[in-house]
Amino acid sequence: MKFHQLRALVAVAESGSIHEAAKVLHISQPALSKSVKELEADLGVPLLVRSNRGITITVYGERLLGRARLILGETRRARDDLESLRGSLNGRVAIGVSPVTPSKAFVQCIHRYRRRHPAIQLQISELRPAHLLAGMREGTLDLVLTSQPPHRSMEGFEWRKLYDQGTVLAVRQGHHLAGARRLEALMDEEWLVPDSLDISLAGAMFRNNGLPMPLRVIECSSLMLYAEMAMTLGAVSFWSQRTFEVSMQARNMQALELVDPIPSTDISLVYRPSALMTPPAQILVDDLLDAYRTATVR
Repeated sequence: MKFHQLRALVAVAESGSIHEAAKVLHISQPALSKSVKELEADLGVPLLVRSNRGITITVYGERLLGRARLILGETRRARDDLESLRGSLNGRVAIGVSPVTPSKAFVQCIHRYRRRHPAIQLQISELRPAHLLAGMREGTLDLVLTSQPPHRSMEGFEWRKLYDQGTVLAVRQGHHLAGARRLEALMDEEWLVPDSLDISLAGAMFRNNGLPMPLRVIECSSLMLYAEMAMTLGAVSFWSQRTFEVSMQARNMQALELVDPIPSTDISLVYRPSALMTPPAQILVDDLLDAYRTATVR
C-alpha cells in the first residue's frame, strides 16, 4: 500500500465520485482511478463498485477506510511535529464538538489561542457524539469535546471531565402545562429530543424516574430546526442549559420547574497521549484544561 493510493481511496469515499475526488486532489481522473485499481490489485479485493449511479464502497473498502484515515492523519501529525522542531509552530488542529458541548470558556480559549498562534489552522467540526469518537479513532480529529461517558472503544486516549452541564425541559410560552411540577404530567404530550431515547440523557431521565418512554416523540439533530420546532409544535423539549440560553428561540420558551430530578451530563475533553500529539494540539489541550480549571462555565 502506498500513501497516494490510500489518499485516493479516502477522497473517493468522502466525495462519492471519481470526478469530485480528482478535483479535490488536483490530479486527473485516470490517475486517480489507476491509484485505486493498483490498491485493489495489491490487496486482492474490490474496494469500490463503479456503476451508472456512481461509486459505492464495498465492505472491504469500509474496513480499510478507517485505517487509511488514521494513517493519513498520523502522517500529517508527524509532518507538523517536525515543522515545530524546526521552530515554526504551524500546521492544523482538528477539533470535534457536538451541539451541546461548546461553552463560553471554550470560545474564549479558542480566541486566546488564535491570538498567540495565528499560523495554526483550526478546524472545528460539529458532529453527533458517536461520530466524534469515530473521528478520534480514525485520526481525523485531534481532540473532541463530548457529552458521552468514557467508552471501552477509546482505551488508550486521555479522557478528562471539564464540567457538569445542566438540563432544561421547556415548553413554549402560554403552553397549557407551563406550570407542571411532575414529569408524569407531561407523558401524554408530544416530546422533542435531540437523540434517540435508547441512548440519550433524555431516555435516562424517564428510566431514572421509573416512567415509560413517551409514545409521541420527534428526534431532531439539527439545532436550528430543533429551536423552530420547539416554538412551533408546542412540544415538551429537552435542552442542555447552554443551548437553551444561547438559542435565539429561547426567549419564546419557558423552562419547566419540576420537582422530579432531571439529570445533568458531564462534558469531557478526549485527546491522545502527549507522545502522539503534535505540539499545536498539545498546547491547545493544555490551554483548554487550564481554562476550565479556572472558569465559571456558562
